[in-house]
Order: sequence, then structure tokens, then C-alpha cells
Amino acid sequence: MRLHLGGHLSWYDPQKRSWLELHLSEPTSLVELVRQLGLPEGEIAVVAVNRSAISLDEAVVSDDDRVELYPPLGGGT
Repeated sequence: MRLHLGGHLSWYDPQKRSWLELHLSEPTSLVELVRQLGLPEGEIAVVAVNRSAISLDEAVVSDDDRVELYPPLGGGT
């Protein structure tokens, strides 16, 4: 699985990578994977699996998926 940590989410990866390659032996709940990686669920606002938006709690991912996670975006004044 190819996982993109958008925005500041890459700070939670020990190597500060924005793209990670993960190998999954079976379909896995994305929220459980996020927990295993130590990513704060509350800082994930947008989730896309294979370029389709989905809820973090509903997503189930497999080894051949492309997953993108993004924090909330804010604007200026």
C-alpha cells in the first residue's frame, strides 16, 4: 500500500516521510492502521482511497491501494 501523509502529518513519521510504502497481508481497517502508525486521528480531516473520498472510520485498505491523509486546512485573515 502506498500511503501519503499530507501537510504536517509527515511529522509523525520517525523519518518525516510524506510517502510510505506499507505491505499488508490482508485487508485492514484504515483507522486501526492509523493507530498503529501513531497518527493522531483528530488531526486527519480528509481521507482518500484510490482517489475517492471516504470516512476514516469506514475505510478498509488492501496492499494495492493508494491512501492519502490530510489535516484540516486553514486560511489567513
